Amino acid sequence: MVASLGIVVPALVALISILITWQSNKRLEQDRQQSEARVRLDAAVKAADLFQPTSDPTASAARSAAGLLALTQLGQADLAVALLADLWNPQASPSLHDSAAGVSARFTSSAEGLPQAEASAQASIGVSAETAIQVINAALKTEDPNAQVIAAELLCRNANVLDISKVLHWPSEINGKWNCRLPVAAKVLIVDTLVHMALESTEINALRELAVRLYSIWDIDPMERVKCCIASLIKVILPALHRFGYTEIMPDFGQRVITFKQMKDAAESASPHPDGYFEQLVADRSKKLEEWQKGLKALSTSPGKLAPASAPL
Repeated sequence: MVASLGIVVPALVALISILITWQSNKRLEQDRQQSEARVRLDAAVKAADLFQPTSDPTASAARSAAGLLALTQLGQADLAVALLADLWNPQASPSLHDSAAGVSARFTSSAEGLPQAEASAQASIGVSAETAIQVINAALKTEDPNAQVIAAELLCRNANVLDISKVLHWPSEINGKWNCRLPVAAKVLIVDTLVHMALESTEINALRELAVRLYSIWDIDPMERVKCCIASLIKVILPALHRFGYTEIMPDFGQRVITFKQMKDAAESASPHPDGYFEQLVADRSKKLEEWQKGLKALSTSPGKLAPASAPL
């Protein structure tokens, strides 16, 4: 009996010690998480103060941009992209490359006909396209499907003010790569954005960017339905690629070369689907791209075009 107690008692003591240690570690972890949550909340509240409008449009835009980017760094990308829906007003937002005169003229034009106070308030809100893209990129990187769809919708809604040949006008999360886990709605919106961005330009540079990004999506996404729709769009722009001599294209990051044959093979995978919903949308965009490619001009060699717009190799 004594021998048994000599074994059982130390074992119980060891077990109790383990339980106490486990509970202590659990309490410390909970305290740490609560402390981090408080810090994040305080930081988010301070970031919210940056959204207060001022009489200076440029300063107000800078404050709003800082607040949005701060939220993305605090793990609040979903909140940041939700706020972006109100703050990204292309008619009142200065671009990173706008001159001071251009910004002033744009604000004057957008506020024309409004009372002075209302015009000042309208001019004081808004962030640049470059800031908006950074917020959208952060939202696309999250695992929150709602935030991802909102980000994709905002991208599509403002496609007409984005330059398809500018790296700063496209999220790095889907530049030269693709997130297969995005919701289907987000994928459709992103592809539609690409098409409308291309339609806004008459430069061959836009054709090259459209081709590279469409092919990257087709090549990486495992969904057959997505591949078929992308293939239909690639098929439409093949004649223009051939006409301008694009036998090989190097994507932005230069890790590989996409050949015209690969583009052609991708196009051959196009096929209709009994549902036909996406295919009807693709057919509409295809018609627009078919007309668009007829008016394409020579390759633009203006500053900033060299990096994203590789000439045919």
